[in-house]
Amino acid sequence: MKNLAVVNLLCLLSVCWVTSASVVLIGSNVTLSFDDIEANFARAIKGSGKCGILYRAEPLDACSDLNNKVEKVSNRSASFVLIVRGGCSFEDKVRKAQKAGFQAAIVYDNDDGVLVATSNSYSWNYAVAGNSAGIKIHAVFVSKASGEILKQYAGLTDVELWIIPSFENSAWSIMAISFISLLAMSAVLATCFFVRRHRIRREPRSSRVREFHGMSRRLVKAMPSLIFTAVLEDNCTSRTCAICLEDYSVGEKLRILPCHHSKPS
Repeated sequence: MKNLAVVNLLCLLSVCWVTSASVVLIGSNVTLSFDDIEANFARAIKGSGKCGILYRAEPLDACSDLNNKVEKVSNRSASFVLIVRGGCSFEDKVRKAQKAGFQAAIVYDNDDGVLVATSNSYSWNYAVAGNSAGIKIHAVFVSKASGEILKQYAGLTDVELWIIPSFENSAWSIMAISFISLLAMSAVLATCFFVRRHRIRREPRSSRVREFHGMSRRLVKAMPSLIFTAVLEDNCTSRTCAICLEDYSVGEKLRILPCHHSKPS
């Protein structure tokens, strides 16, 4: 119990979760699918999955060295072993299966119940309780009902067993990658915005004034001017300034704008 609590704590601190897969049995006249929980300490199921022929463990609980060992034959299908829970730990069973030459261990429950992959379920606790050091094969945990059905097909060479990673795990990975990409893009855009803002603030105030205030004082003085006496039709001089809308005073000096309007200087 102490070791199990330590494993649970380490899992929570590393933000890990138990991955699930699907065990699929395929034969000439049968196709069956079983839910399972992938052992956290065993080799992960990746890609398109793993295919092999299923055999019963001898002894079935695999708490001692297996009597049926896999012969090393080239170009032969992978061999999986079916094991019942109980008598020893999940890790011990997987190590016995690996020692016998099997590429995957399917451990089924010895009690009736629904297979649950949550952190507070005994199925989850059983699947994470183990040390991964030295384990190179796959291992999954299935319900008692699934195990009883799989026992009927164990040893049949014309029936293949597939262990396939679940689509949900791939979907979570895609969502995580998309979220990280969105954060990265937001960080780049925010950096560009603050860099530009910093550069604008560092520019001399005089340059900004010239940029937004149009003509310089020298150009304004160079514009033609006249002294207002009365409204003259020949030079389009009116009684009111077109900009400030104030009436001209007699004797006031006006600047002639390029648009031919007059403005008090």
